[in-house]
Amino acid sequence: MTSIRMAASTLALLAMAGVAQADSISVRLSFNEARSGLEFTPIHAEVGSFAVTPNVRQGAEGEQWRVVAKDANGRILHEVAVNNGLKRHVEVFNPKTGAIDLSDTVRQPNGVFEVSLPYDKQTVSVEVLQKPANGSRTQLAAATPLAHFDRAALDKVIQASKGAQSRSALAAGATATTIFSSGTAGSKMDYVFVGDGYTAAEMGKWQADAQKVINGFLADPLFNANKNSLNVRRVDVASNQSGVDEPNKGIYKDTAMDGAFDCYNIDRLLCVNSTKVYNIVGSVLAPNERDVIIVISNSTRYGGSGGEIATLSMADQSIEIALHEIGHTAFALADEYDYGSCDTRAEPTEQNVSMNGSRSVKWGSRIAASTAVPTGLGVYANGTVGAFQGAQYCATGKYRPTENSRMRTLGYPWHVVNEAAAQATFAKYGATGVTQIGTLANGGAAIAPSASPGYVQAGAGVFTLQLNGPGGTDFDLYLYKWSGSAWVKVAASERQTSAESIGYNGTAGYYYAQVKSYSGAGSYTLTYNFPKP
Repeated sequence: MTSIRMAASTLALLAMAGVAQADSISVRLSFNEARSGLEFTPIHAEVGSFAVTPNVRQGAEGEQWRVVAKDANGRILHEVAVNNGLKRHVEVFNPKTGAIDLSDTVRQPNGVFEVSLPYDKQTVSVEVLQKPANGSRTQLAAATPLAHFDRAALDKVIQASKGAQSRSALAAGATATTIFSSGTAGSKMDYVFVGDGYTAAEMGKWQADAQKVINGFLADPLFNANKNSLNVRRVDVASNQSGVDEPNKGIYKDTAMDGAFDCYNIDRLLCVNSTKVYNIVGSVLAPNERDVIIVISNSTRYGGSGGEIATLSMADQSIEIALHEIGHTAFALADEYDYGSCDTRAEPTEQNVSMNGSRSVKWGSRIAASTAVPTGLGVYANGTVGAFQGAQYCATGKYRPTENSRMRTLGYPWHVVNEAAAQATFAKYGATGVTQIGTLANGGAAIAPSASPGYVQAGAGVFTLQLNGPGGTDFDLYLYKWSGSAWVKVAASERQTSAESIGYNGTAGYYYAQVKSYSGAGSYTLTYNFPKP
């Protein structure tokens, strides 16, 4: 090991106190497809000492928007990927078999989403940028912002939001209760369950229903094993009428969040008014206390949906819908079923699907030598890791890691590859570590730690790394491990930007990180957290 030459650097290693910012801004943006084009409008903003939103949806399926905070030099201070809301993926599962019945993408001409970004003196603007699913580096570098909001515009929204919040009748009536806590909101992934269609007289029923769902949620092996990484809260709010809209039956109810079946003319799709949800939940919980919001409608009709806010009813199987949708929303997992519109133009960025059907597939280190690749159906016990053909809407040309998981059929386990992706996401909340600041020449590279010997001994667990570089450049991020005879690349983030992140579930050993310029030059900030040996 000591014979391996490692680059030296005079740059300082700075201790990082976590993702919480002394000054942060939570921005709620609406989008609308108008005649003049796509319009974004900040409809709510608040500032405080809360944690910024981790970039957990990097690599999620479908097209993404990138919401970034920039300094005066155009350098990205923080980036959060959100789903391109114009294209909403909808799923309908069979309540008897748990298999997919319908998978489609519908056009959603308007909607809303919320992110938290740093807002100290360095931040001069917030921008929304396009990130095509298969865009080239050149396309991304040349793209103009979809929306730009300077600090003066944001400050006006902050002031207007204070008055609007105080005038909200629903805000005055909502309350929040902590059901399960493993730590402070800034250091944990916070799940919120809020009821729709429960009247004031039904608050006892709502609380019992919520507890039933939460118990099922926490009983899931993945969430049970990661209890120390999450908090669970319940929000109580009374609706004027009991139930949910069912347009195909001519039933309409006056509820707090406008819950309705038959969304997009799909009978089992349950939708809500996201703006009302954010207004209600935001009136009683800080931005970093509402990372994942799940709305429970007062109905036993089977259905639910995903998106920026997950929904479910009180049907017996609905918790399974919610868990599958959380796999998309919270953990950036792809669907593993083969029904839908197949696209094999590029290697998927998600951790649980690939176009590579060989042992060098992204989860190849978990495939046993005795398991055939590609892997046949019905040959091995379910949960055996291999390369099974059929995934992400393709019957051929794409592979999944196990024969059947929750991301393919409801009611099945997550299995190890999906669990690892979830654990890497949990680790991004409240991660602490070391920050290295440096400068790269065009095509140059640097390693971390920069101090001799240029590597560290780490224990088993989740390795998290976050890189930020100047706007208009393309820096990449790599993680290497010593195999006993050579340094082996075990993880990489090679997006068309200089905001990169890695969440890697690794074994104990010696590691180092590398920052490399694909194009452009300038300063960078790398924060990394390795498990203690």
